[in-house]
Amino acid sequence: MESVEVGLGWFGRWMRPVRIAATIQAPLLRSAKVRAALERFSERLPGSQREPDPDGRSLVIAVARDGHGGPLATTVLTGPDPYEMTGYLLAWGAAHAAQPDAVLKPGAHGPVAAFGLDTLRLGAAEAGVHEADGVSARRR
Repeated sequence: MESVEVGLGWFGRWMRPVRIAATIQAPLLRSAKVRAALERFSERLPGSQREPDPDGRSLVIAVARDGHGGPLATTVLTGPDPYEMTGYLLAWGAAHAAQPDAVLKPGAHGPVAAFGLDTLRLGAAEAGVHEADGVSARRR
């Protein structure tokens, strides 16, 4: 397996253009002037003062791909409001890493490499993330 592509279903059919725009803008964001202008612009957007919605939900779709980009496996998860879910997962990861018996390798790691898949599943479940009803992981 070469990569795992993960996306949150916030933008529906616009997800691919959003991903492309994010890739293009990355070099531009190295400029303090560009970041400041983008921040001023984003403050005027509808929903810029948004707070977590207790009735909101996340849809997470993960696709594992081979070296040629072909899909190997797909899973669909649901969870709480995207901001709430992100906050829970970050807090869980920090608390788990800070435990005295945590065995962590130096360097930057993704969550599976850092905690192990079984431990990460427990943390995700604590954050309210679970397989979508009627959808299970599919292997190709």
